[in-house]
Amino acid sequence: MSTAQLTWTLFRKDVAIAARSREVLGFLVIFSLLCAVVFAFGFLREGRAAQEHVPGVLWVTLLFTNTLGLLRLYSADEEAGAWTLALRSIGGPTPLFWSKAMLQLGFSTIVCVVLWPAVAIFLDARAIAVHWTALALLLGLLGQALFGALCAGLLAQIRLREVLLPLVLYPLAAPLLLAGVKVTALALDGAQWPEMQSWLLLMLAFDAIAVVLCPWLFARAVT
Repeated sequence: MSTAQLTWTLFRKDVAIAARSREVLGFLVIFSLLCAVVFAFGFLREGRAAQEHVPGVLWVTLLFTNTLGLLRLYSADEEAGAWTLALRSIGGPTPLFWSKAMLQLGFSTIVCVVLWPAVAIFLDARAIAVHWTALALLLGLLGQALFGALCAGLLAQIRLREVLLPLVLYPLAAPLLLAGVKVTALALDGAQWPEMQSWLLLMLAFDAIAVVLCPWLFARAVT
């Protein structure tokens, strides 16, 4: 079985487990909406719109929600005793990494689809350049999924991983977070490609580095 086939098999297994339980995805969606409501009550003053806070609320809520999802990313394999078997499979650790990164990206995409319009409604945001914001979210969520799968995998067998994961992940995700906030803010102001070019290219560069570096580091660290 090739690496791609093994990756797809592991991913289908993870999706089937998530679909049967639905507890992780449901919890993530509810948590993200609660965060959006709390931020909305905090930023709205005397009925005035809080549109300028939309980028920060959206990206910070996604980061916090993704972190909660990462804490359970490898739990099914650990609880079933399949962690060691997956690492020692014919394809090595790489298929396990890619399957988890794809699963995390799927979770975060679903959360984003629910959260994005909710934040816009709660904070009374006017029309936004949807295509630029969607591109920034795609690049940001991809990078967070790759770095997150790496960090969660490296800390899977370590005590206090709930404390260590944000400390390790957030510095790695900071460039994507800051660039995503900037692109979303520019999109709210009606900016076009020339103003956003450098920020989107920065996100693309970080994603390219993550695609190459994260699976290699995961394979080296867990073997």
